[in-house]
Amino acid sequence: MNQNADSTSGEELGTPCARLDFTHYAAGRLMATIRVCLLVAAVASLNLAAPLPASGIPLSGIASNCVVANEGFWRSCAHPTGGLSARTLFAYALALCEAKQHPERLDRLFELAAEMQDRNPASRGYGNFHWYRRDTAVLDFNAVDFCMRGGTLLWIKHREFIPASARARLHDLLVLSTTGCLKHKVAESYSNIAIMNAGDLILLGETLGHPEAAAEGYGRLDRVFHYTCQAGFHEFVSPTYTGVDLDGLGMIAEFCQQEKGRSQARALREFLWTDIAANWFPPSQRLAGAHSRTYDFLRGLGYLDVQLMLNGWLNGPATHDVDIIYGAQSDWRPPAKLPVLAREFPRLVRQTWGKDPGQFRTHYLLADITLSCSARSYGGRMDMPLTVDFAGERDSVRGYFIADGRDDPFGQKKIPAGPHEKTFHLDPLWFAAQRETDALGLVVYRGRDVPTNAITVQSIFVLPLEADALRVGDRTVHFTRLVPGREVVKPGEVVALRRGTGAVAVQIPWGCDLQGAPASTVLIYDGNKSGAICLTVAHGQPGLERSAGPAKAGAAFWLRIGSGLADEKKFSAWVNDFAKARAEVNGTAEALKIQVAGSSGPVALQVHTGDKPAVTFTPPQPPVVLEINGVDYGPRILGSL
Repeated sequence: MNQNADSTSGEELGTPCARLDFTHYAAGRLMATIRVCLLVAAVASLNLAAPLPASGIPLSGIASNCVVANEGFWRSCAHPTGGLSARTLFAYALALCEAKQHPERLDRLFELAAEMQDRNPASRGYGNFHWYRRDTAVLDFNAVDFCMRGGTLLWIKHREFIPASARARLHDLLVLSTTGCLKHKVAESYSNIAIMNAGDLILLGETLGHPEAAAEGYGRLDRVFHYTCQAGFHEFVSPTYTGVDLDGLGMIAEFCQQEKGRSQARALREFLWTDIAANWFPPSQRLAGAHSRTYDFLRGLGYLDVQLMLNGWLNGPATHDVDIIYGAQSDWRPPAKLPVLAREFPRLVRQTWGKDPGQFRTHYLLADITLSCSARSYGGRMDMPLTVDFAGERDSVRGYFIADGRDDPFGQKKIPAGPHEKTFHLDPLWFAAQRETDALGLVVYRGRDVPTNAITVQSIFVLPLEADALRVGDRTVHFTRLVPGREVVKPGEVVALRRGTGAVAVQIPWGCDLQGAPASTVLIYDGNKSGAICLTVAHGQPGLERSAGPAKAGAAFWLRIGSGLADEKKFSAWVNDFAKARAEVNGTAEALKIQVAGSSGPVALQVHTGDKPAVTFTPPQPPVVLEINGVDYGPRILGSL
């Protein structure tokens, strides 16, 4: 199984993109400034010793809400459509049992699940499930792992509540699913599925009296634990899959029988919550910085919100997404010290997310803006390797890099991906380095990196339209929500944007098109309703360039963030200083060295982009698992085990 295969669809775990409406742009900018200043002041005045409140919502109440909210799903089970998901059958059944409601419905739910289970012993998917009812075979082998989260808890907690006929169906499903889980082997780096699969095997083996399955589950959990000790979480800082990880670890910690397994799950859970705290940005109430996999390109929100709400990190009504039933299984709460950590500014976070050189992430957080990069691409075509997060409302647009081949810079056009539909983008070579407020990102497109269905090749840094100041070179630019616009960026010109007191400035030190000629750069507002503008390096329309020949196209993005820039005078002086900073470029896309003068020291990349890409990073990457302001929390949390 490819560790980068996607286990869930954007429809199931993603969140819709925000739509902001500002009839009067000047008024919108003024209100944005006021909101940002109030937020920064609020963060500064918080009692750092006070823990965030727990949700206080009982499991039975959450389950009852899920039952009510999913009544339409139950009605659809009488005549199910092809879009019926096997995982939802088990989650809804668990919600019924936790709420102690409608036991008579369970037999129908398990009947439908049995119809979607592969029961052919000669099949590769034997014991697994069709993700959707329309599927003619097992197309996503993660299905059994998602289904058995509910299946195991139904048997462990509720088998006496389940009527006899439904209980017999469920038992048959679980026995066969044990085989499906055993057959489904994934790399430890496939974080969310590796945790889920290990937990399912442990709980299935222990509750069904299958010691071999339980032992295999503990062995797989042990391998995940030791991988994390060395290399961190491979699916790093994901606004979706971090939540799935926490669900799985909570179930193991709560229900497995061996102390070693419980201890490992508890330690991994604390590690993940420390990771969340390290990258949490209170002024925008979201998980900031570079992400490994996201379904919400514009805002960086996702299923992790369930855990954040359950643990008091977000206010508002609890979601009625039926998967909340898994996150609510544990009464454990993150330590009170973690919200304190999340409010510490400035904060430099450095962390590994794999065993290969360059699988490293940096995040620098100030009180009103953050800058982050991943040194290498995660490679999942849904990653955010270079980001800026501004203070402001949660649903506002963040800054992010995207390699675009489908004219979809906002990740809203879905394409088929196995049984699901995804908003995949290109997966070219990517390298980046960062020193506090300066980051240098480099993208290079080889022929193999441009698929045959690509209609364009563009390197884009997306920025929010709503801003207090926007400059290109020495020109002030005014885009309005009602009128699309374009501003050509000449070679060497700086694009700078200020929101409240935080600002980002961007230079393009190097850019080539698919023929190796200098690429053009344009700042574009296309009239989109999302409230986003695109700093676009256009590499051209792909044609014969898809050959396996040497790389020609690419671009370098040099970003600098500024803080405390409360007025236009301070902002202008800061931008002018950045415009004077030197960038040195030598070589071509095949062998290239770029060095820029960061505000606290040089930032550089020296790369070779042949069959075996190689890179030297400046500054070098320290051997840390999860370092926050010079302290590596990895050994502190995981080392004792």
